[in-house]
Amino acid sequence: MLKSIQNILFSTKLTAFLLVVFGVAIGWATFIENDYGTPASKALVFNTKWFELILFLLVINLVGNVFKYKLLRWEKAATLMFHLAFIIIIIGAGITRYISYEGSMQIREGEMSNTIVSSETYLQFKVDDKVDQLTFEKKMYLNPRYNKKFSHEFEFEGKQIEIAYKDFIQNSIDTVVGVENGKNIIEIVTVGKGGRVSRFIEDGQTKFFGNFPIAFNNTEHHQAIQLTNTDSGIYIYSPYDIRYMSMDDQSTGTLQKDTIHQFKNRRLYSIDNVQMVFKELHKSAEIRKISVAKDVARGEDALVVNVTCNDKTKEVTLFGGKGYTSNSTIFQLEELNFSLTYGSKIYTTPFSIRLNDFILERYPGATGPRSPSSYASEVTLLDNRNGGVEFDQRIYMNNILDYGGYRFFQSSYDQDELGTVLSVNYDYWGTLVTYIGYFFLFLGMILVLVVKKSRFRGIQKSIKKLKSKRNVVTGLLIGLFTLSSINAIAIDTKTKKAKDYVEIDKDHAAKFSQLVIQDAGGRLKPVHTFASEVIRKITHKDKFQGLNTSQVLLGMLYNRHYWQNQPMIYVSRKNKKLQERLKAKDNYVAFKDFFDKDFNYIIEDEVREAIRKKPAERSNYDKDIIKVDERANICNMVYQGSMLRLFPKKNDENNTWYSTSDYQQFEEQDSIFVKVILSEYFRSINESFNKKGWSIADSTLTYISDYQQKFGVAIYPEQSKINMEIKYNEIDIFKKLFKYYPLVGLLMLFFLFSDVFKAKKWKKKTVNVLGAFLAVLFLLHTVGLIARWYISGHAPWSNGYESMLFIAWVTLLAGFIFSKNNKMSLAATAILACLILFVANLNWLDPEITNLVP
Repeated sequence: MLKSIQNILFSTKLTAFLLVVFGVAIGWATFIENDYGTPASKALVFNTKWFELILFLLVINLVGNVFKYKLLRWEKAATLMFHLAFIIIIIGAGITRYISYEGSMQIREGEMSNTIVSSETYLQFKVDDKVDQLTFEKKMYLNPRYNKKFSHEFEFEGKQIEIAYKDFIQNSIDTVVGVENGKNIIEIVTVGKGGRVSRFIEDGQTKFFGNFPIAFNNTEHHQAIQLTNTDSGIYIYSPYDIRYMSMDDQSTGTLQKDTIHQFKNRRLYSIDNVQMVFKELHKSAEIRKISVAKDVARGEDALVVNVTCNDKTKEVTLFGGKGYTSNSTIFQLEELNFSLTYGSKIYTTPFSIRLNDFILERYPGATGPRSPSSYASEVTLLDNRNGGVEFDQRIYMNNILDYGGYRFFQSSYDQDELGTVLSVNYDYWGTLVTYIGYFFLFLGMILVLVVKKSRFRGIQKSIKKLKSKRNVVTGLLIGLFTLSSINAIAIDTKTKKAKDYVEIDKDHAAKFSQLVIQDAGGRLKPVHTFASEVIRKITHKDKFQGLNTSQVLLGMLYNRHYWQNQPMIYVSRKNKKLQERLKAKDNYVAFKDFFDKDFNYIIEDEVREAIRKKPAERSNYDKDIIKVDERANICNMVYQGSMLRLFPKKNDENNTWYSTSDYQQFEEQDSIFVKVILSEYFRSINESFNKKGWSIADSTLTYISDYQQKFGVAIYPEQSKINMEIKYNEIDIFKKLFKYYPLVGLLMLFFLFSDVFKAKKWKKKTVNVLGAFLAVLFLLHTVGLIARWYISGHAPWSNGYESMLFIAWVTLLAGFIFSKNNKMSLAATAILACLILFVANLNWLDPEITNLVP
């Protein structure tokens, strides 16, 4: 029996089954997380017992395989390291799951903190009889997808107590609905960090506002603020002094405690840290709690539970959520005192951190929440244990504060930029064990290449043996790769003839493209780059009507009427419905065709409806209409000139550049120049057309260039960098490599397999020549990465597109490293590099060079 169980637990079939289930589970969890959020993926997959069982069985299976296949030998060292790596990583994950926690610490400048707000949410329950107390807490993963009902029973002082789940309402708001035989309900608006929130109190009910109970026509709670409804109005009686401010004349005053006062509209009442305004008395109504989208209204997550004590039940609604601690809901039941909260819990560190200074730096000319180039916190850590520890440290991106098992990361900051938010991770042992697992994983990769009897070495020997075999399979492979090569070599050489249009001189457009522009993120770049990005976005082409992007952009600025009538806005050829809606011709629509005869934007309602939907709910039509709307809006901004931030402002604190429409931002003399220079420039272009010479337009262009270099000198890029970026755009090396890598790789594979079938010296020489050509392509790839690094000012692996370029480069580098003994690896990595560059050139990866995100 025991032997049968071992055979099952240690079998490779079980390994395969567990890995398949594991892969399906995390794939499913990814979709759940995308649609319903992280709590849903944890509740349905990651934090379930069945998922833990899969990982536990994997550990048992891997441990058993170590002994079953006798991996404790040098020749099996690589395989042993991989087994140990996965075992240790899963154990590290378990430690993180059950022992560790994460959260955030918010500190204002000059203040000190030792409290962490957990990233997980909890239901916390406490009951007491003023002598003894019982506490209970439960970690919650509440979400709009699915919530497992729970029920917990306790016995306290001889009484049976139960707390049971009833409902969860995400981003809930209360709404009042008029009904027959309803109650009178008073509506009070509270004002705080979450904005304005309406709170409702039913006739005869008591609710807590912060730590203060407010009762409406209810005198049971002696410490409550009493609101009483009479024929002459609503009156307030408070055991505390209440400050108020009239919203009409800004007059202030105080309502004395233990005195009856009229509760008036348009007065802001303040009690400690609670501010409220009496809004309305609803007669014959009831309160209904509804869930709304966050873009409609900002509400609170609501957990509804039933608390039962000796068969007497009370429904309790708890407001809270991730990232903040909610006030306790306190009530009495069967002579016991109950206190419940839902939300994040507070952890206390054995030391304190003081924020001395929060420093935020912006890119020149950039504004708004996406503008920081970096931000950092200058802090002092104070620990009074063990004789006292005190030291200063700067926390910023990739520079953490590591102390006492706690790791503090720079996460965010307060909107007024006078406070910091530090992400905190308390996971010393989990991190250590997991890193040990990573070490074994890396060691296994090294041993694969070193150990003589490893699987890798065995494959190498098998490949060498292939050279002595000539069979039908080889012939079929040759045929397959021959067909692939023929398909790869086929190139479409058809080009479109230009139509009748106003053609800007190519040389003059090249000079125009050397002007510098500041984008929304604050990066300075040549107009050439801006034109390439904009025209490719609008037309999905690198050229349009035989003109390069700089000629098209300048034409759109100079002769708007002509270009607004040209069908140049791309509409997806796959969406026939949208093409019919916009009356597209050959997949293109003119800007003017987006408006009816009354100049109404014809797709406005459809765009608004598509944007309103969640991304997961959008159809292909919705996605395409949003993209078309974006292209039309880009055209509109080009025609208006609002995107051309060509003019630096003299002595501007943030080195901001403006468009000609912002001329009012400048001093009088500069204001006149900025306002009229583009008009003069376009007039000079008109003269150049008439005289068939472009010297006048060239001369006017120099005025703009001189102005940029004079007043933008603090941040104006070096001319070599401008020239480099233009050349980088023109060559577009990575798009060319995407075409050449597979051609060379497939030809190499063809001759390598052909050589197996029938060895010839000229075939080996051909392979060597192709290898040398591939080395040249690899060198160009390297130069392209270096150029991008020089242009951007940061390493070229800062986003998805750049990561793909870098991974393709590393892949080919690996091919050259392993090509000494086998050219097959070089050919294979060339094809793989092509596939990676293919992914890089897909529409959802943006090739734009941007400032480095903090």
